[in-house]
Amino acid sequence: MNFVWDSCRGNETIIRKMIFGNIEDIKELLKEYGKSKLKKIFLENFHRFHGRDKSYWQLILEVSNEQINLKAKGSFRKDTGIRYFP
Repeated sequence: MNFVWDSCRGNETIIRKMIFGNIEDIKELLKEYGKSKLKKIFLENFHRFHGRDKSYWQLILEVSNEQINLKAKGSFRKDTGIRYFP
């Protein structure tokens, strides 16, 4: 399945595979990136996962509710950047 339907690459493509991919795509992700990198991406983009996808990846990556709450309580100003538009 093609997950690059625009010019976005990197983490965006990984997130798309995590949400829309089948079991083979998931196996490929785990093999290529490992649990720790996927866990980091999942926690940073937790708001983009919904329902079963959120629960599924929380179980697969062994993410506790405490880790999610800790990440959610992080500083908004520290975690948010202002984009420069010339």
